[in-house]
Order: sequence, then structure tokens, then C-alpha cells
Amino acid sequence: MLLTLALLACQTPQGTSTDTPPPPPRDTAETTTSFTLPPADLVAGAPLVAAAEGDLILPIGTPLGGYTARCLCMAGISSQDSRDSHYANGFAVSTGVQTYPTIKVMWIANGDDHLVITKTDSIYSFDGLVAAITDRLERSSGVPLTGRVIHTANHSHSSFGTFSDQPTFYLGSDTLVRENFDRMADQIAAVAMEAYDELAPGRIGVGWGVDWDPADEVYSDRRGENNDLAVWPDAEPGMGKDPHLGILRLDDAAGEPIGVVVNFGMHGIIGSEQSPMVSGDSGAHLETYLEESFDRDVVVMFAQGSGGDASPRGRGDDDYARMESIGALAVDKIRPIIDSTPTAADPITLETVSRHIPIVHDEIAVTRNGTVDWRYAPYDPDATPDDVVYESNGDLITPLDEFNVPYGALFCGSDAGLGGLLGGEVFSEADEYVNCIDVEALIPLVEYTFGLEEDSVPLPLPESLKAGTTVTRLGPVPTLLPGGTMVTDDLLLGFFPGEATAMYGEQWRRRVRDELGDAQAMMISYSQDHEGYLLIPEDWLLGGYEPDITLWGPLAAEHTMEGVLQAASEVLSTPVREDPDPEGLYTPTTYPDRPLEVHTPDSTPRAGTRITEALTDPERLWSHFHRNGDVPTEELIIPSEVPRVQGVVQLAWEGGDPAVDSPRITVERMEGGSWVPLTSRTGRRITEADHDILLGHTPYPLTPATDEQEHRYWAAWQAVGHVHGKRDLPLGTYRLKVEGQRYTGTETTWPFTTEPYELTTESFEVVEAELGLVVDKGGLTVSLPGPELGWRLIDVDGEALGDNPVHEPVEVTVELGDGSTETTTVTPVPEGGLSRLEVDLTDVVRVEVVDAYGNAGALDLP
Repeated sequence: MLLTLALLACQTPQGTSTDTPPPPPRDTAETTTSFTLPPADLVAGAPLVAAAEGDLILPIGTPLGGYTARCLCMAGISSQDSRDSHYANGFAVSTGVQTYPTIKVMWIANGDDHLVITKTDSIYSFDGLVAAITDRLERSSGVPLTGRVIHTANHSHSSFGTFSDQPTFYLGSDTLVRENFDRMADQIAAVAMEAYDELAPGRIGVGWGVDWDPADEVYSDRRGENNDLAVWPDAEPGMGKDPHLGILRLDDAAGEPIGVVVNFGMHGIIGSEQSPMVSGDSGAHLETYLEESFDRDVVVMFAQGSGGDASPRGRGDDDYARMESIGALAVDKIRPIIDSTPTAADPITLETVSRHIPIVHDEIAVTRNGTVDWRYAPYDPDATPDDVVYESNGDLITPLDEFNVPYGALFCGSDAGLGGLLGGEVFSEADEYVNCIDVEALIPLVEYTFGLEEDSVPLPLPESLKAGTTVTRLGPVPTLLPGGTMVTDDLLLGFFPGEATAMYGEQWRRRVRDELGDAQAMMISYSQDHEGYLLIPEDWLLGGYEPDITLWGPLAAEHTMEGVLQAASEVLSTPVREDPDPEGLYTPTTYPDRPLEVHTPDSTPRAGTRITEALTDPERLWSHFHRNGDVPTEELIIPSEVPRVQGVVQLAWEGGDPAVDSPRITVERMEGGSWVPLTSRTGRRITEADHDILLGHTPYPLTPATDEQEHRYWAAWQAVGHVHGKRDLPLGTYRLKVEGQRYTGTETTWPFTTEPYELTTESFEVVEAELGLVVDKGGLTVSLPGPELGWRLIDVDGEALGDNPVHEPVEVTVELGDGSTETTTVTPVPEGGLSRLEVDLTDVVRVEVVDAYGNAGALDLP
């Protein structure tokens, strides 16, 4: 994140056991959720598996989480105009969608227990959301799932905020909007129930890769402060990015993949703080390209590993094309590991324990299995720290008396000197702590920024006193080791509440191996709750950006890890299922029951009416290409011909209030006299939820949202193949279809009564693209140019808005001065964004080039 207070798997198929009972029938009636499991021996059973996916759709106008620079208190840098929204309190209003965030679910059972892993493209997780999803699933399924439901996030900095009721993070994603929280919980639970309804006997396997991206094409280390840090005697100083790639593969009974969890660390920060468009960012595009690498419907879930200090790389001059390039570059690296990962239907045991680990200043400790005893000196408001952090031999001095705060502190690694700027007390002169600000000094700013009543935010912050965690052991399952060896082993899955850094992930693997005896340990971070960045103490004390966004100083993250290790030792290391919390020490945080917000959507009687002329100020229309709202009329006219790659179709219309209208835009193609949806290779329909179509919204008048407004929408489709066939989109007749909703009820709280509207554009012909030809001193070059108003990835070696190389052999026809012609087949030689053709141009007056897909270009020579 930017400056933020909230901080901010294949064996030969084996027979499937018939001993595992099917899941109980789905019960949609409301039932009690106070399930308990009686003490019993763990029972191994053949695995039941399912995977499902959907889109997370919240109203446009909902602020985006991840960058405090979007807060109006920090200039609201992504603000496009003066609009406001019922869904924003202190953050800039979002204006459109590049990709809707995805919801992914993996459901595993064995007839004895269940594990439900849910993931959204969001900035972080929230334990209150986990509880809400769990409650909905228990009511719908009738299955006891408390402590067995995971919610994890891909850490997109361009996804919806407003779903967390943790004041610590209000300055990272705006305040809670109860309506959006409920919408989100409902949608996640609905996708999870789709998985539950599909639970069937299947196969499970694990795969590992190490150093799978050696050239940093997909992701890279971003934390230089620890390059010389020596932590483990058997390892060289420093670490760089976490090189581990983990695969959890779920197959059907025949051994065909149905779901794959891909686990490594990579931030979701390609979409900058200036972007007002919703996006799943790097992780979502990785999923898309991996899913489309299969020839059938497979759900891929990107589950963050040590992403806290790992940045996305990719290529391209456009942010959205660069997001796509992450997936394009990763497929050839990750698919071989997925394909080699073995799976089996042999019985497994499955057990999970969830605990909220207490984090209280005077009780925070790191012992490393008895090898150290690091603690904070008891809090004393009158104490003066000695400001000495290390012994002469470099060991950490304990107790640590510098972190002398009752409620935690922020900005400890910052170089910005924010203590003075914000009026906070700097409580230590040691370099490692000099920029810390007591959280108590920040509460008035939070209250003022979001219009909260004075003293309405309690101290200590309730969410700061416990860290929600989960740990699961499942197996034994067949496992592919990095060197290619196949073993059968258990998998220990740790779900951690924050931004785990590379050394933190390495410490987890080492401590699990040494203290629990599990050789296969996977960490999925950004899960269950959020505590900011997770660093081991030695790394935290080196400063830099990441310690800024930690609340309880250098010891808290590894203290939390030790709580997870203890839970695994106490509960998962016995053959008996035990009460995971017999003394009530690890209960979840309790949050207030917030009421639904009161507002009435606008009636919008003209919803479904096309806008075909440019609107002048103040009747404006915002678009991704014209952010001042001044869209030229000619761009709203549907062209009769749209060339592949270079053609962009724009559409505008009046629609419903975003509280009820999230328009679905579908690309349709005429086939056999009927309009059919355009689909990807795996059969997924191309809509505005994908990177193929951009969507924008403009209210009129812009403000206030409390008055009656018109709602204008804009969409654009670039004629590029979804993932495959980018240059050879099928020729033919196309159109765009819009399906939306308008408000027709009397409700003043969500959900609202609606009726549908629909419209379609005029048809247009998709035709061949025009190749670019240039003669220079080196001879003839050919390229496939991108359009001026483009955003799609065309080639990882090219540019969305510039030249792209041609790879396949082309047909070259030259006309000589005497009028004769010659045609040859030439294999291009890529040179950056261009491709060079070995063609003799002596006496040539005209040259024509046609690529393998019929795209053509011609050039007259002097």
C-alpha cells in the first residue's frame, strides 16, 4: 500500500472408495448455527472435492481500497470530478470497472470434516466477514462449519472497499457500509453453496516449485533493507523474493482437474492510486490466463503467499495490458508444475483449528521454541527507554523497552517524520522506533476524516487485541517436490492475517518442519483477518516501508505465528478431535451490529435509452479515454466495420441507479442466423466482468447523490481475443447487448425491487487488421499496431498502444517496376515490437504482406 494509516499436481487414476458418504442434502431453511462437534477419533475418508467461481459485484461508486492517497483527507487523488455516492464516506468515488473482482471457492471434505476456502479479489480479509460467510453457509447447508471457513484476498489495490468494520483500516478502504458488507457475504456464500452442491468423490494432490521465475518476469523483491540480514545459520544473508510456488490440485474421480490453488506472493499494485476503475489487478489476470490454458472449465485460485514484499512485474506501456502480461508470462512457468502434480483418491484425514490469537502489549512474546525470550517491558507511562536495541554481539536486547505504548503504534519504519506532522508523540529516540506514532494520537484524525462522533472509536481498538488465524492438516496426499521426486505426505496449511513477507514465510516453513515435523507447509496470507505487514523481529527492526503498517511493533507477527504453531501442536497433532478452545481464550472479535444504510434509489424512467451524441458540460459523460467527461460524438457512433485489434466499439446509454444496476454487457456474434454470446476457449462468456470490456458511470447532476439523478453508462470493447486468438478473432457480424435493472419499489434499504431493461447496438462487421510496414536502412519491417484508444495486451513483446511483432510466417507479394509480381513466404524475425522480413526490395514499387490470419498491409515505395 501507499502511505496508509490503516495500515493500512498426475498419477494414473485410482479407484475411488465408496465408503465416503455423500454430503447431506442442502437445507435452505434457517437453522441454528450453534453447532458443536463431540469429541471423537479422527476418521480418514476418501476425498470429496468441488470448485466454483463467480463475480463480486458491488455498486459503482463504492470506493476502492488499498491506497490512502484516495482518502479525501489526502487529496483524494483518484477523484475524477465532484460526484459523491451513498457508498462513500471519506474516500474518492469509483467511476467504473476494468474487471469485476472474482470469487473463487475450493471445498474439500472427507466424510468426517470440511474445509471451505473462499477468495475474493480484495485488499485484505476481515474476521467479521469470515463469521458472516460461515453463518450463511451453516444455515444453507446444515453442516457445522465454524472455524472451517477461510476467506482470503488477492490484495488488489483497485477492488471494492467499505466491507471492514475495523477503524484501524478505515484510512485504507473507507468506513464500513453495511449494505456492501451484506452484499459481499451473500455473494461469497452463494458461490460457496454452488461448490457444496457439486461435492463429489475426487482426487487431491500437492505440487511445489522453487526458483520458477528466475528472471523476475512475473514478480520481484521490493524490500532492499534486509538484503544483508543473516537470520538462519544454514542460509546466506538476505533472501530476495520468496522463490516458492505451491500447488493444491483438486481433480474429479477420473483425474481431470476441476480446481487449482496457486500459492506464491505478489502484490496487486499495477492499478495505481490514481485509477478510479475497479480491477482484480495482477492476481485476477494470472487466474484468467491459467484458466484459459486448459481446454475445459477449471477454477484457478491465486492464493497469496509471501506477497508483503513482492511486487508484480509484467510488461507493457498500459496498466491493463501489463496486468494481462502477468498471466501471459506465468502460464508457461506454472502449467508444467500443475500438470506434473500427482493426485489420488486415497482416504485422507482432515482437521482444522481456528483461533484468534491474543495480542496484548504486556503478553506479546517470541520464544522460538525456547531458544529466545523476547518481550516488551511492561507498559509504563512514566518510563524512559534506554534507546539501545542490540547487545554488542548483535543479539536483540530483551525486554524491549522502546515500544512503550498501551494501544500500539504506526509509521515506525517511515522516513516521513509523521510524528511531528500529525502531532503524535515520538516515544523513542532509537533509529528503529524514532518515527513511531502512538495510535491514540491518530484516532481524532480518523474520527474527523470520516465524520464520526468524538470519542466514538474505542481504545484499545477491539480488532487490535486479537489476530484471526486458521491452520489445517490434510493428507496424506501425493506430493511433487521441487526436484521432481514424488512422495506421499501430509500438507499443513497456515492461513495468516496480514501481508506476510519473504523472511516471514521462510520462518514459517522452518518452524513447522522443526517443531511440528511437517515437511510440507504452505502459507496463505491475507486471510481470516488483517494485522498489516507480517515481519520477523530482525527484519522489522531494519525499518523501511513495511514496518509502517504494523500496529504492535517488531514482536507481534512472530508472536502470532507461535500462536498458530501452538494451535497445530495442541489440536492437530493428536488422533482425537478436541475442543480447540476449552477455556475460551481464542474467541473471535465481537463487532457491533450496524444497521443498513437508508437511501432510496433513483427511479430512472429512461433506463435503456441510447446516448448517441456527445454531452456538453454540465451534461457530461465520463469514459476511461476522456476523463474530463467530454466524449466526442463520433466515438459513440457504432462503426460499420471494426478491424481486429485496432477497432474499439464504444456505447453509451441511460441506465438504472448503481444501487440496483450493474449492467451486463455481452458481445454477441451472428451464427446460423442467430445471435450467440462470444465465449472464450473454455466456454466462459465475454462480458464487462472481464478485461475485454470497460464500463463507466456518470450521475447527472454529479451531486448530491441524495437528490434525484439520471445515470449514464459508457462501455467499450476492443476487438481482441480474450486470451487466445488475439490476432484472429473470428470475422463476421457482431453487436453488443446490455442487460440492466431499474428501481421500481418503495424500499429505503437494500434489497430493492427492480425491473429489467435491455438494449442492443447496431450490428457491425469485424474485419481483418491492418499491418504496419516500414522500409528502413535495414530493409522491411512488419508489425501489428495497437489503436490509439486501446488497453488490451496484444503481445508480451509489444505495446498496447504501439507496435507488436508478427511471429508466424507471412506471405509477401512484391510488385516490380515492370508491373510483374512475385509472392514468397517469409518467416519474420522479431526485433522488439517489430519483425524484420528478409525481402529483396530492388526495383520494387509496391509490397503487400498478409499474415497467417489474413491481416494485411501494403506499402508503395518511391
